[in-house]
Amino acid sequence: MKKYSAFVLLFFSLSMYGQVTDSISQQRILTLEHAVNLALEMNTELKVAEMEVKKSEKKLLEAYGGLLPQVNLSGQYQRYIDLPVIFLPPGSPFGTTLKIGAENSYAASASFSVPLFSWALYQSIGIASNALDISKRSYTYTKSKVISDVKKAFLTALLTRETRNVMQQSLKNALDNFENVKRLQRGGTLSDYDVLRAEVQVENLKPVVLQMENNYQLALEQLKVVIGLDARESIDITGEIDFKEPYAIPTQEQVIDELIKNNPQIAILEQQVKINAKTIALERSSYLPTVVGIGSYQYQAQSNDFKFSNYHWVKTTLVGLQVQIPLFNGFKTYARVSQAEIGLQQAERQRKTATEALKTQALSILYRIEQAVKRVQGQNKTVAQAAQGYEIARRRFETGLATQLEVNDAELALRQAKLNRLQAIYDLKIAEAELETVLGKQQ
Repeated sequence: MKKYSAFVLLFFSLSMYGQVTDSISQQRILTLEHAVNLALEMNTELKVAEMEVKKSEKKLLEAYGGLLPQVNLSGQYQRYIDLPVIFLPPGSPFGTTLKIGAENSYAASASFSVPLFSWALYQSIGIASNALDISKRSYTYTKSKVISDVKKAFLTALLTRETRNVMQQSLKNALDNFENVKRLQRGGTLSDYDVLRAEVQVENLKPVVLQMENNYQLALEQLKVVIGLDARESIDITGEIDFKEPYAIPTQEQVIDELIKNNPQIAILEQQVKINAKTIALERSSYLPTVVGIGSYQYQAQSNDFKFSNYHWVKTTLVGLQVQIPLFNGFKTYARVSQAEIGLQQAERQRKTATEALKTQALSILYRIEQAVKRVQGQNKTVAQAAQGYEIARRRFETGLATQLEVNDAELALRQAKLNRLQAIYDLKIAEAELETVLGKQQ
C-alpha cells in the first residue's frame, strides 16, 4: 500500500511539473502593440503611479470632509470614592463644607460642530485638488515613459533580429559562392587558392552570425524585463523596421505648441506654482477669524445605589457659535507667509527653466528625426546599388572576368549598406518614441 501511495504521489508530482514546464516553455509571440498593452497591465512602476492617484483622491475626500459637521457620541460612568464638596462661608449652619452629588454618576452626550467660515479649510481643499491633478499628470508621464521604454526595447530587438538576418544572408551568399568556386576549381578554371579564400570567408562569417543570434536573445530578455514578464517565459517578436514614404516631419512651431499644451512635466510644474500660490493664501488665513457652529445634548443621572428604575435622568441641550480671532502669535504667521512667497518664486523659476530645457530637448529630437530621414532615403538608393553591384561581380566571376576579392568586396558593400539602412531606420524610430514621450503622447 505504501509503495502504491508513493507511486501515485510521484506520478502526480511529475504531471504537475510537466504542466508547469509546458506553460513556461510555451512561446509568446509579441507584436509592438501587444508588448505595449502587456506593459500597461504588468509594469510595476505604472501600478505604483496608479496607486498614488487613488491616494490623492482619498486626500481630497479628506479635505472636503472638513466642510461637513463633526458629530461625536460619548458615555461616562464615575464612581466617587470621596464626594466633591463646596466650601461654605464661616458661620454657616451646614458647617465649612457641603458634600454634593452621589457616589455613582452617569452621563451620555452627543455633540456636533460645523465650520461656518474657515479660509484655511477652503485653501486646503484647493491644494488637495491641485495635488490630485499632479498625481494624475505623474501617472500620464509614467505611462508615456513605460510606452517609450517598451518601444525602444522592442525596436532594439527588431534591429538585432534584422542584423542577424543580414548576417545570415551574407553567410548564405558566402556558402553559395564557396560551392560555386569549388565547381569552377574542379573544371580547372580556378586555383586552390580561390577555394581557400572562399572557405575562409565562410568561416569568418559563422562566429559573427552566432554572436548576432546571442545579441538577439539578450534583446528579447531585456524586452521581458521592461514589460514585466516572468524571466522563465519564452517570447519572440514579429514585425519589421520599416520606413514609409512620404514621411511628414512636423515643424518646430508644431512641436513647441504641442509640448506646451500636453507635456505632463510642464503641467506638473504649473500645478506646483498653483499650490505655492494657494499656500500663501493658506498661511495668510492665520490672520483671519474662524467661525464654528456648535451644539450638544447631554443626558445624566446620579445615585448612591444601582436601582436604575428609580434614577432621575436630566437632559441638557445647547447650541451656539464659537469665534476665534487671532491677535498675536509672535510673528509666526508673517514668517510663514514670507516663506510661502519665496516658495512661489522658486516654483515659477523652476517652471520656466524646465520649460526651456524641454523645448531644447524636443527641438534636438526633431533635428535627429530630420537627419535620420535623410539617411534612410540615401541608404535606400545605396542598398539598391550595392545589390546590383554584387550580382554583377558574381556573374563576372563566373565568366572569369572578376576575381574572388571583387566578389567579397561587393558582398561586404551590400552587407554594410543593408546594416546602415537598418541603423538609420532604427535611429528614426527611437527618436520618434522619444519625441512622443516629450510631447505627452500615450501611443
